[in-house]
Amino acid sequence: MVTRYTVDHRNLSLQDHLILKMLRLYYDHGLTQAEIGSRMGFSRPKVSKLIAAGERRGLVKIEIAEPTGGFSTLEIALEDRYGVDEALVVATSEDRGSTELSAGRAGGALLARVCDPETVLGLSWGVSLRALADATPRRAFACMKVVPLVGGMGKAQTRLHSNQVCADLAEKLGVESLHLAAPAIARSAGSRLELAALPGIEDTLTEGAACNVAVAGIGGILPSSTMVQAGYFTLEEFLGLKDRGIVGDVCCHFLDADGTPRYPELSERIIGVTPEQLRSIRRTIGESARSFWRRCS
Repeated sequence: MVTRYTVDHRNLSLQDHLILKMLRLYYDHGLTQAEIGSRMGFSRPKVSKLIAAGERRGLVKIEIAEPTGGFSTLEIALEDRYGVDEALVVATSEDRGSTELSAGRAGGALLARVCDPETVLGLSWGVSLRALADATPRRAFACMKVVPLVGGMGKAQTRLHSNQVCADLAEKLGVESLHLAAPAIARSAGSRLELAALPGIEDTLTEGAACNVAVAGIGGILPSSTMVQAGYFTLEEFLGLKDRGIVGDVCCHFLDADGTPRYPELSERIIGVTPEQLRSIRRTIGESARSFWRRCS
């Protein structure tokens, strides 16, 4: 029988939380070290090493530590319910900016685990991706280059555009950043095809679709949406999307609760990765300001 004791989550590092999650999978869920490694993207020896570190640091005695404010139980439940490889949940704060930065730090720590010097990293746009770029320390991880996954966002703040987010994160990492010199949404499907065929734009779109790791913000149908701020919709039009069964967007593609595109006439005008291309990327990370999920193809 496993007994538990509580520890204050404020005294735990991100590494401690990672170890505690492994311990819970190992002791509570009966996964082998190899299964944990496959699920979380580590080698079996690395899992064994981290579990041993948890034992040395007192995170496991006979019981698994139950930190106040910890989310590993919720993370595992989300992973099992939705079939994603890994979910990360961070605590919210009354100050939205603090919440966003907490999620950004968690995202940076996740990228440090899944990226390597050969990684081409693709990023979308928005408040959450801005927080990821702001919260990631300099030289936090290695990659080859950073690529935008969608064009610029109309009247929205320039700092939220994918080009700017990519440039700022790439500068911190000391790597190259590509530029997508196009709007996120063209006036028509024909205009989209013409723009996408231009030299420079075509090359960047090709690189984005072929990236190894993609991080995309998950936008909800909310009054505060940057899609409204960017001038692509009036508030009434945007909130009315719920009547079409739409629950949110990823890279400007509007989806229902099953992830099926529900606004094809708009998707045909988007200058960026398609939902099909996003699904084919080896590792995709979805970010919703308060949590991250990761899927490996």
